[in-house]
Amino acid sequence: MADCEKLLVAAIDFGTTYSGYAFSFRHDFENDPLKISASTWNAGSRALVSLKAPTTVLLDKNEKFHSFGYEAEDHYSQLAEDNDHLDWYYFRRFKMMLYGKEGKGGLSKKVMLKDIRDRELPALKVFSEAIKYLKGHLLMALDKRGAGVKESEIEWVLTVPAIWNDPAKQFMRVAAEEAGIKGDQLKIALEPEAASLYCKNLPVEKLGGSGQGFTCFSKGSKYLVLDAGGGTVDITVHKVEDDLTLTELARASGGAWGGTQVDEAFKQMIIKIVGNPIMQRFSREQTSDFVDMFREFETKKRCNVEGTLSKKVTMKIPIALKEMFEEETDEDIKEVVLQSSYTGKLEWVNDKIRIAPETFKSLFNCAVADTVCHIQNLLSKPTCEGTKTILMVGGFAECPHLQKGIHEAFPHLRIVIPYECGLSVLKGAVIFGHRPKTISARKMKYTYGIATNKKFKPFRHDPNKKKTLKGVDYCTELFDQHVRGGTTVKYDEIQSDRKYNPLYDDQTTLDFPVYQSTDDDPEYVTDKSCEYIGNMSIDIPDASEGTSRAVRVRMIFGDTELKLEATQEGTNNKTVAKFNFLGD
Repeated sequence: MADCEKLLVAAIDFGTTYSGYAFSFRHDFENDPLKISASTWNAGSRALVSLKAPTTVLLDKNEKFHSFGYEAEDHYSQLAEDNDHLDWYYFRRFKMMLYGKEGKGGLSKKVMLKDIRDRELPALKVFSEAIKYLKGHLLMALDKRGAGVKESEIEWVLTVPAIWNDPAKQFMRVAAEEAGIKGDQLKIALEPEAASLYCKNLPVEKLGGSGQGFTCFSKGSKYLVLDAGGGTVDITVHKVEDDLTLTELARASGGAWGGTQVDEAFKQMIIKIVGNPIMQRFSREQTSDFVDMFREFETKKRCNVEGTLSKKVTMKIPIALKEMFEEETDEDIKEVVLQSSYTGKLEWVNDKIRIAPETFKSLFNCAVADTVCHIQNLLSKPTCEGTKTILMVGGFAECPHLQKGIHEAFPHLRIVIPYECGLSVLKGAVIFGHRPKTISARKMKYTYGIATNKKFKPFRHDPNKKKTLKGVDYCTELFDQHVRGGTTVKYDEIQSDRKYNPLYDDQTTLDFPVYQSTDDDPEYVTDKSCEYIGNMSIDIPDASEGTSRAVRVRMIFGDTELKLEATQEGTNNKTVAKFNFLGD
């Protein structure tokens, strides 16, 4: 029997480069967990059918939503050709903004997002419009099927990278709620976990054959999940328990080494030839051509490894870029390339460039090297000893250069690249929505605690943190630990239980600043390892008992999002307690 009692589970995979949705009915899931319907998109002017659409949002000059995906790309290109695009807002590949902000205390509901021409709108509006569109597209697909499903009968799942911290996860939740998804009908799924669940349910022949599936997901086996997406590479290690649930053996980790890092390397190669001012002007004035150039490069990224290594890669470059460069500099671009460091490595003739095999391969070097190095460090940890398999999933995992790099770096390990690895996160998120308890235990990425005050101890505490209240000396800014980094926490299990009292008689709310730390045992929240991530607020409305009102706070860490439970002692009244990582 499935854990979720809703009639249907619908998952939205909000990706850096591409996004999509999938769904399955509860009765279908119970008979066949892989009976999952995915979205299909007409790939605009290219007359192709795609299972994901570009994560691109277009808003008009009045800041109203116009279109998403291929439709947004094509419409903006038409506007640009007629020079009518200057007042429109065009956002692409903006998900990584959250990774850039999270971890620096800079993420809030008011944070702004720049479009392709550096014009700004509230990020929350752009994210929520994208989710709202995907939600509406899904509901229309259900309606066309005559499914007769009410919105109240749907359990929604939204995917996020496992390396994101709590403010980024909450931002996505808030964006989804603003898009019309009710909070109590929404789960946040971690991308590598979702992919792992999908692969766990695949038949052996779709896991690469040769009997790999039997050993990869047998009881007691350990495997590394390498989720390579457009923006991030997310890595975790799972163990299959006796009850066939999955336990996380290493803290989720990774970095911004996805496919967009390769795109950036390509962009920098062109900039070295034409110069940054020309590239900036080209993106502003010839936006349609700028977008098409990266569309073309995207297809070349996925070309065959052997072909790439044996002959030059030829790709179209908009003639407008060459003309703009030559008009601005009064130089011939072909001659400029010949006199540059790219002589013999790259040729530029009219609207085409021909890139030498090794030069093209070098565009992938940083992304592959960073990923390989991280996996090597992770597998050297004692908890990961005995890991025999690397499971490659995500859109960037389809890249032949990344596959080759992983095979060469880990010849002693089994490399499994499942069928439809680019859809593994999306379809796995549907499975997660039906059975979230399949991930039975996770490793804490950080040590969590709150800033608190305790009676000052002269030989232990920092004198600079002493504060006197009603004749009593207190030490301020102490890190009160609730869970230690690296601790294995079980699903929905209470990991901490602390008692707090107000400092003042008339307090009606207890506010605690929440911190995370990369150290196991920080002493003060001002330590370098500590990072403020938000505020925890607990209501204590009855002020008649002054500072003797004790509140027991329990933090529940085993799910993908932090939970809180608070009970006032004496009355056993449960108080409203919420995490707020984003400010007002």
